[in-house]
Amino acid sequence: MFYSGAVAVLLAGLICLHSVNCAWSKEIADWNALSQGQVVIKQHPATEQNDVPSVEAKILIARPPSKVWTVVSDPEKLMKDESKVKKVKVLSRSGNRQNVEFNVLMTHFLPSFNYVLVQELHPPYLLRFHRLSGSFKDIQGSWQLLPVESANQTILTYTLKLDPGPFIPKSLLLTAVKSDLPNMMHNAKTAIDKNTP
Repeated sequence: MFYSGAVAVLLAGLICLHSVNCAWSKEIADWNALSQGQVVIKQHPATEQNDVPSVEAKILIARPPSKVWTVVSDPEKLMKDESKVKKVKVLSRSGNRQNVEFNVLMTHFLPSFNYVLVQELHPPYLLRFHRLSGSFKDIQGSWQLLPVESANQTILTYTLKLDPGPFIPKSLLLTAVKSDLPNMMHNAKTAIDKNTP
């Protein structure tokens, strides 16, 4: 019985290694890509009938979370090198919340968008945001920091769920966002590298 159980576990492990649905092998693949300086992007399907899909992007930063947090929590520094963000301004701060105004040009086929986000700061690992006013029907997302390698490096994860409303095709906007995510994440890494010793 022991041998047959051990063989079954070994066989399941081998199947897992060759299966595209194996979460463990996907995590290894993601880590390999991150450690080579790549941005890992995933799209998550809508969870409800009227919901919209979300996108997620990860990049590895050669800084501890405490250093990364000082820039991620300061949107004016974080977005300084992002060419599609034409304006970013902190309008107010109160406790762990800040209201931030953005003017963004996502693609030349669409107009620029103006909106205000409420950012909720949960140092040192999480910043959540949602739409307060302006363009789009809904915006939700986060910046999350995960310490790795004895906390000397950080996996920075950006998530976004964007509902443009009835006048802009969701698929067009999602395609534009996904195509720009690698550039945005590399620009965020550049901003962090510039602003941390």
